[in-house]
Amino acid sequence: MTLSRAAIVVFFNSLAESGLQSTLLYYLKAQFQFSKDQFADLLLIVGIAGAFSQLFLMHLLIPTLGEEKLLNIGLLASCAHIFLYSIAWSYWVPYLAAIFIVLSVFIQPCIRSIVSKKVGPSEQGMAQGCITGISSFAAIVSPLAFTPLTAWFLSEDAPFKFKGFSILCVGFASLTAFMLSIMMRSPPPSTSQKFVNAIHVLA
Repeated sequence: MTLSRAAIVVFFNSLAESGLQSTLLYYLKAQFQFSKDQFADLLLIVGIAGAFSQLFLMHLLIPTLGEEKLLNIGLLASCAHIFLYSIAWSYWVPYLAAIFIVLSVFIQPCIRSIVSKKVGPSEQGMAQGCITGISSFAAIVSPLAFTPLTAWFLSEDAPFKFKGFSILCVGFASLTAFMLSIMMRSPPPSTSQKFVNAIHVLA
């Protein structure tokens, strides 16, 4: 059950991440006349914040909170990150929203750690490959769904005036992943994993 829920969480999270990546530049350009340089600055902030978080912050929080709580925090931050983009009212708001990446980068390491604990040593490749395959499938589906929606709401033919509507829909995909992650509990180690841990203790 945990593995199935983890796969669904990965699908919706990857759907949201790919949807945001494929639509954000067009949205910011239409809403705030963002140039390529401004968008590059935004990506630089995201990259630096994410690297700092994974190198330093994550190592401090994992022993205290554990992967499950950190996954929930990361998904909640991802929701806030995306929803803030969708309702941005000024050009500086996207820069503020980018700071949430400090917490949302926890998602992938935590979900893979949870999946790793669910299976035995000889099944790690299959489990991680399954997670990667689901993530890749979502990354293919997402632009097909959200790019036309973005183009529609940025055009003059939009049913109502809300340029960030497609990003709001992306946020609901991330919110779905968050709600599913709350219901997911840490799995007990498998029998084979317990055996390996016992060997390490004896050694």
